[in-house]
Amino acid sequence: MTAKSFSKTMQMIVKLYIRDFASPFFSVVFPLGAILLFGSIYGNEPGELFNYRLGAMDVMVPALVGMVIAVNGIMTLPLNLTEFMTNKVYKRFDATPMGKENIIFVQVFVYLLAVLVSAAIVIVVGWLIYDINIDGNWLVIIPALLLSCLAIFAMGFFIAAVFKSGKIAQVVSYIVYFLMIFLSGATMPLEIMPDNIRTFANILPLTHVVNLLQGTFHGQAISEQMTAIVVLAGLSAVCGSIGAVMYNRRKWA
Repeated sequence: MTAKSFSKTMQMIVKLYIRDFASPFFSVVFPLGAILLFGSIYGNEPGELFNYRLGAMDVMVPALVGMVIAVNGIMTLPLNLTEFMTNKVYKRFDATPMGKENIIFVQVFVYLLAVLVSAAIVIVVGWLIYDINIDGNWLVIIPALLLSCLAIFAMGFFIAAVFKSGKIAQVVSYIVYFLMIFLSGATMPLEIMPDNIRTFANILPLTHVVNLLQGTFHGQAISEQMTAIVVLAGLSAVCGSIGAVMYNRRKWA
């Protein structure tokens, strides 16, 4: 794929992304609204809930970055992949030098870029308004963010590859997405939830994303994040491998 064709394809995918109201809204508007809402209620003074070490926004901002990853990886990615399959877009591109693999690569690249831009906006707003503490090293935070994206995007790819019907993939994506954002600590701290909910939350991949991002943002040692790292790396390998097998079998056409 030439630079010119990549640029044109990227422009097309970006336009489609912006036209989809849900993706930009849940990537930017919703987390910013959550920051302002929870910030106006709780502020960012260290309190008893977080052992007087962290403020509410110190915890919420990296969690909301996890939500941004889920929006693009669980909602946007599989739905757009299945839409392109249903409309035979990949089949038509397969008859050109571009090929369907390059189109999928550009789609994933655009959604990853959307995560990084949205995450930067959320972090900057949290820092400017509530002076959130970021004690971690960015050389650790960024790889943690990319691993989180890899794992959640692999889940989205798996959903798109396994469920042939776009409507079924949409239902599954929405169920998985809303289940995870409300029970993983991405929108409400797990510290305020009952013990049985917190136990259930441990099986949700997004919980480990939130734990990893919060830990790296607050400078915790990598050894304290090994559970999250292993879970997310394993999820990436399993979902990515199964998705690739299904991709080859179905030919996405």
